[in-house]
Amino acid sequence: MKIIITLILFVSQILAQTVYEIPFASKGNEIELSVLNDSQLNLNDVKVSAIEIPDWIKFENEVTEISSLNSQTEGIATFKFDVEQQAKLMEEQTLKFQISGNNQNWEKEIKITILPPDKFELNQNYPNPFNPVTTISYLIPKNERRETSNVNLIIYDILGREVEIIVNEEQRPGYYKTEWNAKNLASGMYIYQISMKNGNKTEMQRKKMMLMK
Repeated sequence: MKIIITLILFVSQILAQTVYEIPFASKGNEIELSVLNDSQLNLNDVKVSAIEIPDWIKFENEVTEISSLNSQTEGIATFKFDVEQQAKLMEEQTLKFQISGNNQNWEKEIKITILPPDKFELNQNYPNPFNPVTTISYLIPKNERRETSNVNLIIYDILGREVEIIVNEEQRPGYYKTEWNAKNLASGMYIYQISMKNGNKTEMQRKKMMLMK
């Protein structure tokens, strides 16, 4: 996904702020900043820096240099970034950039929002095999009718007997992880099952895990 934005140096403008939608946990996103020198001066070594970014956004490069920017010309500063699963969803966030040149600094803010997951997914626990604690993670997509979905995460033994209910609550779309401690249980194969009610349908997934003491 590429976001293209034009920054105009030396010209102060108030423009309507666009909020850019970024896919959940997406890789290789790109912000392309077109920097226009609208002055009568030629600029050398213009730096565009990402100076305020959420910790769940990982930039490939936080500083881009434009070696020369003559009067009435444009230069391009490109930033590539990934969005981690822990990102805040459906909340307006601000990315701030600083442009430096000719001993002057300008700043530009970009508004983004991270879209919710587009699928229901149960991940393999980690570590596996484990002793006695393991982490289970999963994705909850947007509910068709409500802000939340009813989520149940249950542990069973290999014979299908219920061992423990880990999650039984309403949850908003997003990435979740929880630890399970099996210190009081015997070694062997266990099954963890998650179900989510979305509208009139219930989705379910299950995986196996091995406790080795």
